[in-house]
Amino acid sequence: MINKYYKTFVIVSYLLSFLILLFCIKVRLTPNIYMHTDFRLLLLFIVCLFIYINGFILVKKMNYNKKILRLNLIIYFLIYVVTICTLTLFDEIFGRQGFVIIKWNKNLLDLYIKYSFNIIPFKTINLYIAGYLNGFVSFKNFSVNIIGNLCAFMPFSIFLPLMFNSMNKYLNFLITMIIIVVVIELLQFATISGSCDIDDLILNIFGASVIYFITKIKCINKFIHYMFLYE
Repeated sequence: MINKYYKTFVIVSYLLSFLILLFCIKVRLTPNIYMHTDFRLLLLFIVCLFIYINGFILVKKMNYNKKILRLNLIIYFLIYVVTICTLTLFDEIFGRQGFVIIKWNKNLLDLYIKYSFNIIPFKTINLYIAGYLNGFVSFKNFSVNIIGNLCAFMPFSIFLPLMFNSMNKYLNFLITMIIIVVVIELLQFATISGSCDIDDLILNIFGASVIYFITKIKCINKFIHYMFLYE
């Protein structure tokens, strides 16, 4: 009887999670429907929470094979990837414009290169730090552009080693992260969505690398496996 209630809860939760995801996708693809970024992130967090509870019930209460947890992990990862792509390419709150590659012209290219393109390491970082210290840059702008870029790709440091054994070697992880960030930066350049800046690459890789080495500390690594129900 208890298993019957668990099974009903799991089915309803997965169904509800699927409907919430469809709703978020529908809103994202419908220009005349606006949803604040914070609310959308809250809905995605609720989906992840439902999936986590379901995984716990299936494995701990209903004795399902732990392979179900890998499926849940993939779902978490896909939600994160979709979220990071949305924030870096589509989200209007951060000045993104989505795919507007067909609007490219020489004047637009000149303006973009002048104001949103940088290949000089630490140029943008130094400008934001100096601007913030001198009161010309608000804490919000400093947080979004410096702290935000440091934190944005940190989850990769948890997901990739859990999903792929090869990612437990730092060189493999580093190369993969560089490719991911470079692709996103090039997409931002091609779609005029935010800036294409080498300092973004530096901050993204540094933040992800710091968390990567922290997760290799034995007690923290064990805690992560425990949180994802792998142990």
